[in-house]
Amino acid sequence: MSSPFAWDLGLTDDAEAKAAKADAEIRISDFLLFALIPLVGIRVPEVGVPLNELVALAVLALAALRQPPPGVRVPLPVVAGLAALVGLIVVSGLLNDVPLLRRGGHLVIYAALVLALATGRVSLRSAALGLGVGLITVAALAYVGIGGRFYGERLTGFFRDPNVAALVLSALGCLAVGFVRWRANRVLVASLLIVALVLTYSRIGLLALAMILIWTLGGRRLGIKGGAALVAGMVWLIANLPDSLRLIGPFRDRDGSDALRDRILALEYARLDGAPWYGNGPGTSIVRVGADDFFFHNSYLSTRNEGGWPLLLVVLALIAYCFVTLSAGARAGDVPSIACQAALIALLAVSVTLGEVFLELPTAIVLGFALRTRHDLARRRSLARAATGTTPDG
Repeated sequence: MSSPFAWDLGLTDDAEAKAAKADAEIRISDFLLFALIPLVGIRVPEVGVPLNELVALAVLALAALRQPPPGVRVPLPVVAGLAALVGLIVVSGLLNDVPLLRRGGHLVIYAALVLALATGRVSLRSAALGLGVGLITVAALAYVGIGGRFYGERLTGFFRDPNVAALVLSALGCLAVGFVRWRANRVLVASLLIVALVLTYSRIGLLALAMILIWTLGGRRLGIKGGAALVAGMVWLIANLPDSLRLIGPFRDRDGSDALRDRILALEYARLDGAPWYGNGPGTSIVRVGADDFFFHNSYLSTRNEGGWPLLLVVLALIAYCFVTLSAGARAGDVPSIACQAALIALLAVSVTLGEVFLELPTAIVLGFALRTRHDLARRRSLARAATGTTPDG
């Protein structure tokens, strides 16, 4: 069976073998650049943008100089979805007459990064190794106090915020673990990242970890419908967790911060009540409590606020497409497929209480990894069928 694709660059066995060998080797440039991605809390003073945004630009500059491997296919729905994502933000910005350049430029980088990863212009193994080294290094530095302690003894450092730390440690950590070749090394990397995640004392991070483990150990074996229902149910449970569970054990003193979060959430809904179908515009997901401004604390709502229901549905459709197309590989035990699905689950979970997730670079990286992994899985299955003389239908 085939599906429409945006482009098909041809396929030969010799070129395919060379491409596979190149991707298996460590590219030091890709490794070093992706090792900087976890420095999410650092902004470059001279230009006033996050360091990892400049790193993404460097990745794109390198990608532009590289030929993609032969046979790499980017599905037309994905290309259309990324174009719609950028287009909806532009439309919302123009109709709301709000500044567009910065947010629009960010989403152009976002979409281009997805495509650079999906088309094989970046070595996934090198990038994943860089992410793993970067995450573990930043966490270790934070543990000894280098990078700052912004929330008492909770692990922050160059992550700056424990919930942001939970986002990158869970989502990007899944990618780092899933592309390690040897099982013993995967267990070691996973153990270090889990310890770091626990030290953030982020409830949403621990809930995301629980979802990842449930999916990896059993949920991935469900069919597409059953798996989707399980993930949706777990996300709903996180969003509706009662206070009796949110305030247990080491979290019993979080009632004050939860009360503030509830006030912010109420203001988010109030802001959305008066929003047009195209949202309130890019960069407007901010509410005022007293004399202080706060970013939205829910990425589902902040995405709706910036581009309306259409933007949120486009983002969720991209995530769902990647998730579903990896299901066969995950059920069969393909580790990269499982890792990418787990990373997508982490994004959905953390987005419940963190406002900047769906339109940020970690999501772009996860989507790019998932799309390339999907292609590699399909290629391996095609080669296996050719070797055994079977057809796609049997």
